[in-house]
Amino acid sequence: MTNEECLKIFGIRDVMNLPLAAMDVLIGPKERRNEVYGELLKANNYDISRDWFQPIYEAELSEGKRKGQHFTPIEIYSLVSQLTGLGDGSVHEPTAGTGGLIIGNWWEKCKTKLPWEVFPSQNYVVAWELSDRAVPLLLMNLSIRGIMGTVYHGDVLEQTIIRKYLLINPNNDALGFSDVVEDVNNNLKITGYETSGSI
Repeated sequence: MTNEECLKIFGIRDVMNLPLAAMDVLIGPKERRNEVYGELLKANNYDISRDWFQPIYEAELSEGKRKGQHFTPIEIYSLVSQLTGLGDGSVHEPTAGTGGLIIGNWWEKCKTKLPWEVFPSQNYVVAWELSDRAVPLLLMNLSIRGIMGTVYHGDVLEQTIIRKYLLINPNNDALGFSDVVEDVNNNLKITGYETSGSI
């Protein structure tokens, strides 16, 4: 996906507005979200094995010098997944960025099974990210792949949370999208296929 295609899909003229536009899609009507997701899938030739936003983010939005943001090379994703194992189980990513390493691990697991044998609830993700610019793209990357989990917008070292989000795949379907719910009162938990607490 080129920068121009991305800007057109989100209806923006400046790539600096991408994080805000992505968040608007995530918390807006599901019909709009599904429309944008469909356009993103098409623009990326339905290749969900990689982080579509990393090249754009790294070139235009990252704060490498100011905040020390650095990206894991794509070639490392498969190696890390093989070293940590491809079985079902939760993944903890303390510095998620836009989600490239999580996507790489998720894709390596998906490749070993048929789509109806992959259950997002059995591959729960817990991710932390401090960057205001990266969090919306991280949430979108996980949501469009149907990944279930908890995303903390905050500092993993200090354990300070700015915001907490749950990714809920209501049908536990690897081919479906996950809903993004902000846990304003920090009292929601995902148990199996459902959430507990009040949304």
